[in-house]
Amino acid sequence: MLVTYVRSSSYNNYDFCQMQYFLTYNLGWRGSSGKRADMGTMAHKVMEILAGLKKFQQDNPRKKWLEIVDDKCGKVRVSKDDLYTDAFVDELIARSIEEYGETSAHKFYRKERQEVTDTVYTFLTHNGGQFDPRQRNVYYPEPHFDLPIEEDWAKFDFVDANGNTQKGQLAIKGTIDLVTLVNEDTIEVVDWKSGRRLNWASGEEKTYEKMTNDPQLLLYFYAMSKMFPDFPNRIMSIFFYKDTEGEPDPTPYSFCFTKEDEDRFLGMLEKRVKEIRQNTNPSVLDPTRTDFRCKYLCHFCKNSFEGESDNMCITIEKELVQLGMEEVVKKRTAPDFNIGFYEAPG
Repeated sequence: MLVTYVRSSSYNNYDFCQMQYFLTYNLGWRGSSGKRADMGTMAHKVMEILAGLKKFQQDNPRKKWLEIVDDKCGKVRVSKDDLYTDAFVDELIARSIEEYGETSAHKFYRKERQEVTDTVYTFLTHNGGQFDPRQRNVYYPEPHFDLPIEEDWAKFDFVDANGNTQKGQLAIKGTIDLVTLVNEDTIEVVDWKSGRRLNWASGEEKTYEKMTNDPQLLLYFYAMSKMFPDFPNRIMSIFFYKDTEGEPDPTPYSFCFTKEDEDRFLGMLEKRVKEIRQNTNPSVLDPTRTDFRCKYLCHFCKNSFEGESDNMCITIEKELVQLGMEEVVKKRTAPDFNIGFYEAPG
């Protein structure tokens, strides 16, 4: 299989189901997000806007009115006093639900809207506002990264579905929820999680020890080390809204990684990338497709290619045996699929 970039979601997706990974990241087919995923996005948008407004206030201390332009909600304007009110938070929640609800495949009723509200206020009020961006020194709200891995093993050279030779360097991509300034030597990344502290591939709950080896956290830390090299101390804090262990008051977790962890991540990444590249026959989560994650969570088990009777997962599984991976890529690559090469800044 081909891999030109890695996100935390793609790394974890390969563990969850190799066939789903192949359909998503090699053929370019994507399904609509689940209702709970959309609800999490709504809550995250509120936190992102609050962080952006706080950063504006920090940069413009004399201004009475704060204003940012959000990519989803458009212009957001509030007085510096009203920024800290529940009324304004409620307004943002309603606005976020409305904006995302217009393009979602799902309907959001009073129960779901209340859960989005509860999620936001849990993030804002925990431990006296410890993770409220308005109470933090915001260094960078919602930074995106697209960083090359400058290692020989990370180079790629292949012929795409159109017969064109493609050469490049593996990259890591992603978005960090919030970067805050602790002191002149220390930054802290805050990652709000609207779901459970669970490894969906194994079904096991993530313990603190397991999270120290979690690819997402290590990937984010590696990205931090490249994006913010002037800070010798970097803290990662992750807050699961539905932390079953900490209910009714979820427990956040903080980690301090080192240079050795950067090297450890590169080792993990190299192993995973080589494993994907050598895989010519992706396995499926459940050959019978009766696992609830296949039946209810997987777009490819619930949908078929146009005019075909088998679902997408079964169709590709059969064609890989009959035609081989190269021919399947030529036949089944989604229209206008961009494999996602490294995009240099500027």
